Amino acid sequence: MTKIQRVQAVLEGKTPDKIPAGFWFHYPGTLSAKETAEEHLKLYRHADQDIMKIMQDFMYPISGTITEASDWYKIKFESPSSAAFRKQAEVIKRILDDMGGEAYAVQTMFGPFKAASFAFGDALLMEHAKLYPDAVAAGVHTIAEMWVEWANAYMDLGVDGIYFSAQFGEPGRFTDEEWAKLVQPSDLLALSAAEERSGKFNILHICGEPEYGFKTELNRFRDYPGSIVNWSVKDNGFSLTEGKKLFKRPILGGLNNKGNILNGDDEAIRAEVNATIDGFGSASMMIGADCTIQGKGISLDRIKTAVEAAHSYPIV
Repeated sequence: MTKIQRVQAVLEGKTPDKIPAGFWFHYPGTLSAKETAEEHLKLYRHADQDIMKIMQDFMYPISGTITEASDWYKIKFESPSSAAFRKQAEVIKRILDDMGGEAYAVQTMFGPFKAASFAFGDALLMEHAKLYPDAVAAGVHTIAEMWVEWANAYMDLGVDGIYFSAQFGEPGRFTDEEWAKLVQPSDLLALSAAEERSGKFNILHICGEPEYGFKTELNRFRDYPGSIVNWSVKDNGFSLTEGKKLFKRPILGGLNNKGNILNGDDEAIRAEVNATIDGFGSASMMIGADCTIQGKGISLDRIKTAVEAAHSYPIV
């Protein structure tokens, strides 16, 4: 199988010839577009990964001064003609030109509520979400509408879909009712972008914030669109097998993103990969990590070892 065929088999709930794998980490936002593309390709080639996840290591161009409720109705999100988008477009073009269509490539995008947090600060966003929920919901909706334009523009460049980072579902942050008003509608509007494009797909990544122990109410996201789902097994105490039952679709993950893949030896990495596949089975899954690999000492060789372990796992 080709890399695309291998991943497509997983997306269709089938058993591929080899278990596909993909890992990623953040890059300095100070890199040029050329340097950013080169770093992505270095990881992809060195580890022989089955998918290309293009990172977002820049701030969305969202502006406005927020001091009172009415300010949420005035925020601006620049279009894909912005300098920020043009730089990322160059990154994408360089990566896709080099790959030549040999594997699926997805563009990372943070959810609209997280984009508001980046732009205006988490403390202010949370304060106003409690005080002025209607205004905050309207502002986040404005972000979501332009988010869809960005997602479509990315897909017009040739990426195969969106890697959607779904956040702000942590236990204790919002009640179910608050979350359904403030977060879910803009998320679903954003996710519709890739779902409505023929031949495109979403990877749904569910992520918690550090102040909440990276935990999240996974059940809230069970009906979110996404061809394959990823979350932190270690932080939520929720296994891949349990996730497959909840989400009823293929799963990406299995490895602790701050564990062996960051600082373990080859034997420990292989053992963790094998144990993950042993526990889940060889159909409907792609090996990856709980989240981006985080910490000092990230090694392309360790990632290569994990990918090789997935590829060499005996398919029965």
